[in-house]
Amino acid sequence: MPAEPDPALDTEPLLTETIFLASAALPAGDDDPVRRCRNVPWIVASPGTLCHLMAVRLCQAAGFTPKVRHHADDFATVLALVAAGQGVALVPELALADRPAAVELTALPARRRTRIAYRAGSGGHPAISACAAALREAVAVYDVG
Repeated sequence: MPAEPDPALDTEPLLTETIFLASAALPAGDDDPVRRCRNVPWIVASPGTLCHLMAVRLCQAAGFTPKVRHHADDFATVLALVAAGQGVALVPELALADRPAAVELTALPARRRTRIAYRAGSGGHPAISACAAALREAVAVYDVG
């Protein structure tokens, strides 16, 4: 979700991930997988979070407001609920390492972009530079996109 920059922070890109629609069985219907799920329950993050806002806005862009059955902020829990047939959900690529076999995934054109943030003007500090380098190294092993 686009956010207004905070003038107290500098940021730099870290990771871009594909967002997936997770379902136990994707309903038949038109070409838009999100729109196909307009009549099924949804599992979304807690209100007030960016993940919640993203799910609601993607559904609204598809022409409906999601019928929320569960709120969950832990992706392993979200995937377990999906596998149990409790609804559909949006999950980022990094959350899929241990997905249950019963969960079907449909890639969406939406992306999650994660940035490194630090106090404005402090990017050259050795501790900030080392931390940013460690974060970049940690995500480099993932082939996401």
